[in-house]
Amino acid sequence: MGAIAETFRTWSGTVRSDHPLESVCARGRAAAEITREHPLALSEGPGGPWEKLYRLDSRILLVGVGFNRCTALHFAESLSSRRRVMTTRFTRLEDGHRVAIEVPNVADDNDTHFPIIGDQYVSMDRATVGEIGQARSVLVAMRDLVDFARQYFDEALR
Repeated sequence: MGAIAETFRTWSGTVRSDHPLESVCARGRAAAEITREHPLALSEGPGGPWEKLYRLDSRILLVGVGFNRCTALHFAESLSSRRRVMTTRFTRLEDGHRVAIEVPNVADDNDTHFPIIGDQYVSMDRATVGEIGQARSVLVAMRDLVDFARQYFDEALR
């Protein structure tokens, strides 16, 4: 996932959800609650860490990456009645045996809609844009971004 994500994941006190493919790490007073439940199907959708982060009105900081790397936009699409769905396949250990799992998940086509959403959102002055070191960085309120993106998906995916 990158140096920043790996440093955070291995930092003392960081808690990780138990999803075998798309785990989420959190740190702080709400970390255990955020990571406690993580559904296998629609792993970035309702009932999991992303919904909890949304309800907490968390902030998202993109450092040196674009909105095509913003997983909260998968959560936004999962809330849309017009969400695109694909089948995700992975293995999981159950009772000491590898078991093949197939579950529905939100499509992973991040490069089609996510940059458009990000450009529109930033152009409306709803984000703080600056630099951290030499990296372009964008800070957004997750709830506002998700609500904006959900409306986009409801309209764009007709």
